[in-house]
Amino acid sequence: FPTGGGKTEAYLGLAAFTMVLRRLRADPAGPLGCGVAVLMRYTLRLLTLDQLGRAATLICALELIRRERPERLGTWPFEIGLWVGQSATPNRMGKKGDNNDDSARSRTIAFQNDDKRKPPPIPIESCPWCGRGLKPSSFQLLPRMDEPQDLRVKCEGRCPFNGTKQLLLPIIAVDEPLYRRLPAFLIATVDKFAGLPFVAETGGLFGRVDRHDAQGFYGPADPGRGKAIPGGRLPPPDLIIQDELHLISGPLGTMVGLYETALDALCSTEKDLGTGGARPKIVASTATVRRADHQIQALFGRPRVRIFPPPGPNRRDSFFARTEAPSVVPARLYVGLSCPGRSLKVVLLRSYLALLAAAQAAYEAAGGEATRPNPADPYMTLLGYFNSLRELGGSRRIVEDEVNTRLARYAERRRVGETVGLFASRTIENLPLELTSRVPTAQVARTRERLALAFSEKGRVDVALATNMISVGLDIVRLGLMVVLGQPKTTSEYIQATSRVGRDANRPG
Repeated sequence: FPTGGGKTEAYLGLAAFTMVLRRLRADPAGPLGCGVAVLMRYTLRLLTLDQLGRAATLICALELIRRERPERLGTWPFEIGLWVGQSATPNRMGKKGDNNDDSARSRTIAFQNDDKRKPPPIPIESCPWCGRGLKPSSFQLLPRMDEPQDLRVKCEGRCPFNGTKQLLLPIIAVDEPLYRRLPAFLIATVDKFAGLPFVAETGGLFGRVDRHDAQGFYGPADPGRGKAIPGGRLPPPDLIIQDELHLISGPLGTMVGLYETALDALCSTEKDLGTGGARPKIVASTATVRRADHQIQALFGRPRVRIFPPPGPNRRDSFFARTEAPSVVPARLYVGLSCPGRSLKVVLLRSYLALLAAAQAAYEAAGGEATRPNPADPYMTLLGYFNSLRELGGSRRIVEDEVNTRLARYAERRRVGETVGLFASRTIENLPLELTSRVPTAQVARTRERLALAFSEKGRVDVALATNMISVGLDIVRLGLMVVLGQPKTTSEYIQATSRVGRDANRPG
């Protein structure tokens, strides 16, 4: 389905349907509707962070509905879990005196003592329900600060999830409480599954628990806790969502394919449960993939593949999506620069200067900051795309030094006889931001927040430099201008990367 075509919204709706159906089918008095119902997997942490906000909003809505109808949807809350590496979320809760700087306790205390320089303990900046920014006091170590069992988040605004009536944000992002609470919706990166043979508690994610109490669920790794679950275990995940299927190729695809064999067995129900046995439904989403049936057979071992939307009699109208002419909906404008005999860095410098200065002229002509919204706002932030960190590193120095220096007097560049040129002088107030693998996860999250700010707001971004980290899932509708240095190696990468800008028809890219 095309980039920006609504894939995420479609499978979030499917996930909500799956979670509610599991609760309706189960006995609301017991725990059988609980456990992980939807397993959502990504390959990149930026993508995981981007989708966490959207999925968390959905879970907040489901939880408010459940609280109104506990007799039908059960007493155990709907929750979302973030199961990613230690660089993004703490894997352990920690306790006083353990000297573990990466524990949830240490990160929370460090953030509360110095929130200006320390990142939040989990990568979430604002309330997914009301949008209000989270404060240091939003992160709570429960039940005791010295020996916490859980890290929970509350909103500080007039919001249902502000802690009144014990209603906190339904987000679990530390591994230890996640294995105990088994959130209905689990977001993970594919590399996390490498820990399955080494961490016994991960069996709970696939329903391998036999006891429960008010705090959660327990399996063989936690003997002697809780009372027995009727039926002996929870059901395994019903739905697996694999986003951006085209990224799982080459050596990564080989490794993921090996783990899929085990995952498929863990997620399947045995015939002795009286159900006849069932495998989970797998939905793989992507905007660009070739030979999908071949790739899915190699990765998941599933011969039956249904492609949506199905091909129709007209390639421009599949009933679910229709190709509109550029005269009806403005399309992205692609301009190629071919400069034989000139160095790539000179081409980069000249193109950045022209685009930044021309955007400034258009912004001022439309009324500047006094006009809100300013129609030139999408083009005031330039997003630079690079195929490698080496190319990005060399170009960053050019942006910081030469681009900034020359832009200050760029209005003087006029054609012969012109009194008013095409350009305006400009000062880049902030250093260019990076969206790359070498930037800490908390900083990546803040960069995303700042990219969405209008140019008239404090914290605006003039230039952001990125690698293929942004080529999937980054959904910031404000962005309208991108410069790609060097053609990406594959056509799918080119389509995916350039579709990060111009995602709003009123602000074409």
